[in-house]
Order: sequence, then C-alpha cells, then structure tokens
Amino acid sequence: MTTQRRILAFSLSLASVFGTVESLKTKETQTYTCRTFGSGIVQPFQGESYYVRSDCPFTLTSFNVNQGEYSVTIRRGHNGLLVQVEIVLNNVTTLLQDGHVVVKNKSVSDPCDQKYQHIFKYGIYTRLKSSLLPFSVTWHSVCGGINSLWVTLESELNTTTSGLCGKQNVAGPRDELIRDSKLHDHKCKTSSPVLQKNDICRQFFQEIKDCVQIQQFSLSATL
Repeated sequence: MTTQRRILAFSLSLASVFGTVESLKTKETQTYTCRTFGSGIVQPFQGESYYVRSDCPFTLTSFNVNQGEYSVTIRRGHNGLLVQVEIVLNNVTTLLQDGHVVVKNKSVSDPCDQKYQHIFKYGIYTRLKSSLLPFSVTWHSVCGGINSLWVTLESELNTTTSGLCGKQNVAGPRDELIRDSKLHDHKCKTSSPVLQKNDICRQFFQEIKDCVQIQQFSLSATL
C-alpha cells in the first residue's frame, strides 16, 4: 500500500470513529423534558405550553417498562402550588407533601440512596433519579408547596408515555390531554382556561366600547 493510500485509509478510519462518537454523543444528550409551575402552566414533552386551573389530581406522566410502573401524579392547592406529588418508580412510591419526602410510608432526608432510586440536592432543587432507567424528577419547594417541577426522560428510553406531559415525540391536543389525565375525584374542580380567556377578552373589549361611547357622547355634547 502506498503512502497516500495509507493516509487516506487512516483519515477514513478517523472519520468513522468521530462519526460514531458524535452519533453516540447526540444520542446520549438528547432528552425530553416536561415542566409544570405553580401558576398552572404545563410545558409538555412536545408542543406548546398550556394552562390548567384545577385542584384535581392529574397524572403528569405515566409509562410501563418491563412490567414496572413509572408515574408522576400531581395535585395543586387553591394558590396553584403543588401540594401533593406522588412518584412511582418501579412500583416504589415516593410522596412529596407538606415539605416532606416519604418513601414507602417512611419520611426520609436527602441525600437518600436506595436500591431503585437516589434522592439528592441539585442546587436549590431536589432531584429523584431512577437507578434503573434514564428517568428523573426535579422540584423546587417553597412555603406552601412546590412551585416548579420537571420530569426528564432520555432518548434511549423507548416507551410510550401518557398524562399531561403527552408523548415524547408527538404533540397531543390540549383538551384531550387534560381530559384523559384527570383522576376521578368528586370534590375537586377544573375551570376551562378557554372560557376564562374569553371572559377576559370580552371584558377588555367591553371597556374599550364603553370608552369610545363616552368619547362620542362628549364630542356630541361639545358640538
């Protein structure tokens, strides 16, 4: 083999290696994140953010892998903050309520390392990370509840999710996500964000109409 051919072969092998590394790197760093805030805003895995005003319990996200259940259920108080969050990882239930973290009906403090999950401080946040799957839940607690929470799935987790977060690769209709994610509870209430928005718009335009009529009346009186 000539020198030129050796250089060409070496260059091609390097390109192949770097291409593989870049592909793996892209695959490793690709994540799907769903967020919700104390205001009632939900930012799903795909699609635009939407607003849910309700004190009903909702499934934020849920999926099954190898007969193991993984889900995040939320409930808001009247101030919009999350007052109860239930996280199920591989059939192990963790409850976030009243500023406490309860695992299997026992209160724990962070850091907490267990067989299937790790709970630790993440800056000003607290994170619960699965030790089996690329799945984590991160939240920020304030007086009165949790004002921000997000769920992160990595691309290698090949499963179909449901809940307010929707699916990882398809943007779902907002009304459908809200309807299908609401858990049965006779005592809770959910107001329609669409009707609420329309009421605000109606009031705004009515005030403009009244203002124009007053100005027209003033001009007529002057003339």
